[in-house]
Formats: sequence, structure tokens, C-alpha cells
Amino acid sequence: MSLKKYVLDFYLSFYELIAHKRIQKKDISERYIHAHLVSMLTTGVLMWSYAFVACFTISNPIPGIVGIIASSIHLLSPFLYLRNNNYMFNTNVMIGAGIIHQMTFAYFTGGFDSNVLIWLGILPMLAGVMAGRKGATLWAIITTLSIFVFMLLKLSGYKFPFMISEMGLVVAQALILFGWVFIASIVIWVHIFLVEQNASMLEAAKQRTQNLVNVLSHDISTPLSVIIVKLNQLVKSPLNEAQLSATTKALKASERVQEITDSIKELRLTEMGKKEITYSEVIIRELILELKDMFSEKLEHKNLKFHWSAGSEVYSFSSSKSLLLHQILGNLLSNAVKFSERDNEIRLRVSRVENFIQFIIEDSGLGIPSDMRETVFEANLSRSSMGTDGEIGTGFGLPIVKGCVDRLGGKISFESRTASEGPSGTRFKLLFPIS
Repeated sequence: MSLKKYVLDFYLSFYELIAHKRIQKKDISERYIHAHLVSMLTTGVLMWSYAFVACFTISNPIPGIVGIIASSIHLLSPFLYLRNNNYMFNTNVMIGAGIIHQMTFAYFTGGFDSNVLIWLGILPMLAGVMAGRKGATLWAIITTLSIFVFMLLKLSGYKFPFMISEMGLVVAQALILFGWVFIASIVIWVHIFLVEQNASMLEAAKQRTQNLVNVLSHDISTPLSVIIVKLNQLVKSPLNEAQLSATTKALKASERVQEITDSIKELRLTEMGKKEITYSEVIIRELILELKDMFSEKLEHKNLKFHWSAGSEVYSFSSSKSLLLHQILGNLLSNAVKFSERDNEIRLRVSRVENFIQFIIEDSGLGIPSDMRETVFEANLSRSSMGTDGEIGTGFGLPIVKGCVDRLGGKISFESRTASEGPSGTRFKLLFPIS
């Protein structure tokens, strides 16, 4: 058995021992447990080395006793995951044991002048690896305050004890030099391993997504189209009231599934940058009239008035008419219609702002809830909201809009209010560069 395989088998066995309950309950990301275990194994050798140096080369017994207790807590800290899933608490236990050990050793070996204090710099890094930004921030503050206290004592004239032997000083210095090389090497190795593992996982996820898109494109879309055609024929044939109602419901459900599959395909193509872009001169008036014509039935159904205006300075500009009409303005107007009450109005204004063409689509509809505004451009099928007339969306419209706007080098922003915040409505602003 090779050394690499032996080490890996040992690590995986140890990991299984401490993580099996969390894996069964699925109540924490395994990343946190891996990070804790690797950090403990990496720094554990140094913890025990300093503990033994303190026992045998420092004349006062306190650093040795504290070192052994702290090193034991440090060693056993991963086993906390057998009892809880609180990675922040478990991280603090391990890092806390480390700082107590280091500060005690430093106090009895010169205080602020002790070279052991340099190890405090590694604590925020370890806390960040183990508990994320919150852990790194907390321990950056704690270590900074600890160093500051030692510095104030030094400046006030306090005489720190210096009880380490000459040999102990040499060993402590060697631990710093070789320890930093060891830890830096391990950290880089783990980083490279995680990057490679993450790249493999992303590639696998990408392939699964592509397979799903292929299924939607061919295996589902084709038979679904046949079903919709046949249901349309049935709806137009002589049926009694119950049959017509059931067939109409089946048709609407099938069209809903087709809408979702089409949206997923569009979103995927947009994200992959494979949505072909053909630039041409887009005449603003023709674009808006075509957009209005596309939605004439839906506007008429809810008795919505569509007002538009375009300044004389924006007759035309170079862009992709297909993306503008069907994916960007089409999706935004579709949402405006969907969330507007009957007998209301929707406004579209086009103007030139410096070197940009600006589109503003504004409605007085339901508005976007405050808890959805930050993630409104992220694809989420479960977040789809029902319209004022019972319309059901896919949750992919705005992510597609954002992706297409980005592809055209534009910018998108919005303001929205619900009825509880004042007059409800949503206002989207689009800016496209004039080439």
C-alpha cells in the first residue's frame, strides 16, 4: 500500500467516525466538517510540539499544563460534530484552545517580544476556512485585541517573564520556521485539491444540465407539441360541456409545460452564450408596434391600455431585434400584463440618455415583494407568482431578460412597491449603448 493511499484511508476512516451522524441527518454541509478535521490535523502536530517544549524547557509548569490541556481540547474538537451541527461553536472551541496555548507560551517566553506571537496570524485564516467570513472576522478581532493588550503591557513597562532555556528557544524558533513551511504547503495542497474537486463537480453538473436541456429539447418537446395539436383539434370539435371543460384544462396544462420547457431552453442558451446574436438597424417605432401587436389579445382581455412614446432623437439604433422583442421587452411586458389589475394601463417610454438608448416599462400592478427583489434575476421555478387573473409564470422570465441584456452590453434596473408600501407598481429601466 502506497503512503498516499494509507494517509487517505486513515483520513476517510477518521472522517467517517466523526461525521456519520451529520451525514445521516444531512443537517450541515460536509465541507465544514472536512475543513475542521484538516485544520486540526494540520495544526495538531504543532500544538503538541509546543506543549512538550513548554513541559521540558520552560521552568514554570503553567505553560506545559495549559499546553497539554489545550492540545487535548484541540485534538478532540472534531468529535463535537457527534453531538451537534454548530460549526461556529466547534470552530471557536478549537481556535480558542489554540490561542490560549499560544498566549500562555508567549507570556512566559518574553511576552510581546516572543516570536511565538506570530502564530496568532494564522488563527483568522483557519477560522475563515472552517467557519467562513463570520469566523475570520471574529478571530481577526480577537487576535488583534490580544496582540494589542501585550503591546500596551510592553509600552507600560511591564516585565514579562522569560523562563525558556536556550535549547527551548532554538526548538521554538525551528517550529516557527518549519511549521510555517508545513502549514503553507498543506493549505496550498488542500486549496488545489478543493479547486480541482470543485471543477470536476461543476463539469459534472454542467453535463447533467446539458443532458436535461437535451431531454427538454427533444424527448419532451416533440411529443408535447403533438399533444397540444391534438388537444387544439379536440377543443374545436363537437364536445359536450364537461368534455370541453376537461379538454380545455388539459390543453392549458400542456401549454404550461411547454412554456416551462421553452423557458429552460432559452435560459440555458443565454447562460452558455450560445444564443445567436444578429445585429441590425432596429427602428424604434416598428419595434414597439410589433410588441404591441404581439400582446394585443392579452391587453384586450384585461382591458389594459398600452401607452408608448419615443423621442424624435431615437429613430433607430443597432441591436438584436429578436432579443429585444421576444426575450427582453416581451418578457417585461408579459410580466406587466400578468401582474396588472383589469382596466389599468402600462407605459413604455424610449429616449436617448447621453450615449445610451433608454427603455422604461412601467405598470401599476401588484409590485415585487420586498423579500424577492434581491434575487429577482435568479432562476427559481418555485418563486413564480400568480398573476391578477390567475396567470402562472415559470420563474425564468427575468433571468432570461437579465442574461439577454448582458449579452447586448446593456444594463437593467428596477424599482417596485407593493400595496403595503404605497401606490403599487413596478418600473424597469433598460440602457443599451449606441454603437
